[in-house]
Amino acid sequence: MNTMPFTFLSTLLSHLLRAMAVALLSMSMANAADGPGRRIALVIGNGNYQQAGLPKLTNPPHDAEDVAKALRGFGFEVIEKKNQTLEGMNQAIAEFGSKIGGSEAALFYFAGHGIQVRNQNYLIPVNALIESEASVPYQGVNLNQILDEMDNGKSGTNIVMLDACRNNPISGKFRSGQSRGLASPGSAPKGTVIVYATDPGNVAADGEGRNGLFTAGLLTAFKGKDLSLDSVLTVASAEVEQASGHTQTPYVNGPKTLQKSFHFRVTVEPGQAEIEKTFWTSIERSTNAADFEAYLQKYPKGSYALLAENRLKLLKANPLAPSAPPSPMPSTAYDGRWAILLVCDDIREKGTLVKGYTNRFFVDVRDGRLTGQRGRVGLPDSLTLDGFIQTDGTAEINANGLTGSPEYSVGHVRSSVPFTYHLRGTFTKRSGKATRIELRPCEATFYKNE
Repeated sequence: MNTMPFTFLSTLLSHLLRAMAVALLSMSMANAADGPGRRIALVIGNGNYQQAGLPKLTNPPHDAEDVAKALRGFGFEVIEKKNQTLEGMNQAIAEFGSKIGGSEAALFYFAGHGIQVRNQNYLIPVNALIESEASVPYQGVNLNQILDEMDNGKSGTNIVMLDACRNNPISGKFRSGQSRGLASPGSAPKGTVIVYATDPGNVAADGEGRNGLFTAGLLTAFKGKDLSLDSVLTVASAEVEQASGHTQTPYVNGPKTLQKSFHFRVTVEPGQAEIEKTFWTSIERSTNAADFEAYLQKYPKGSYALLAENRLKLLKANPLAPSAPPSPMPSTAYDGRWAILLVCDDIREKGTLVKGYTNRFFVDVRDGRLTGQRGRVGLPDSLTLDGFIQTDGTAEINANGLTGSPEYSVGHVRSSVPFTYHLRGTFTKRSGKATRIELRPCEATFYKNE
């Protein structure tokens, strides 16, 4: 993932402000639409259609990948799905709905076939079998289903982006004769902006490159200096019009004031020097020779290589030097409930991308012992934390669980494979930071819920 821990601090802090009404950082919350907070996105790209009458689409899976990556770079927690069946889409929408409650922003993006029937818009899953107009409501997902989830979630801002206005290839089976594009939007939850790849009743191009025309324009706009929603959509529209020879113009429905006030917040990915510094900071007070050997193996010519070599020589020369961190000393100074933001970066392994990810959950500390759980023990994509915070604030944390999707796992191992790793860090009475030093760069940032 492109989002990085240091730049995510403001996002985490304001999430706590909104969700738990605590003052962790002095900041203005006057503009709720643009104030920092929890942002959730569901991104779906369907292209591998199975019905002969529904042509396969090359771009949507790529569109979903690229939009998801961009949104992660803006601090969104992204649910990314490709080539979903009807059941898969419904499950993804339900997961989305369960996460957006009270969030600052909820964003839904879909690329694929979209069909209108009697002024209702349906997003088509890859296993749809559409024999007639009457079958569409049972074979597709009504856009209102997503809008209802957003309405129930009461997010500060709702954004819907549809690159789904492609020509209806099976219109001959429809009594209504509708064959072009999607219908204009009806009612939507308050604070909602709906973006169509083209005007209602018109069709959108799938694109000759990696992305559809609308998504390509959107990705270009995401690289601009002005990242208000209004500017992003204006730039994207101009890109689409130029690329299509002015035959396609995106359509936007929603409050202009919201479009101007909502901003996509840029997060900056630190370079290797910053990652190396984080590694070194996590081990510089260690009395375990293996930590410095690990550093030198990863950074043989690193900025702290000489320090690491000297420290390693001292530890090996002194037979009385402890080979492992001292036993934890119980302390109640750090006891309480803590919010954690765990960010693991994208890495390349033998030329293959292993996607990064961001997790948010809570841990509890009692008598210095830290415990936390994300997901359910024994199920895929679960994580258990167990460690100690010593009286001086140094922390040793063990992590274990079961892998989730292979695209996020080092080695691309299959789902449900057990894993374990370690984090080291330091805590104050209100905040903490711990770093994973095995396999991939990860950092956990903690803030106490006071």
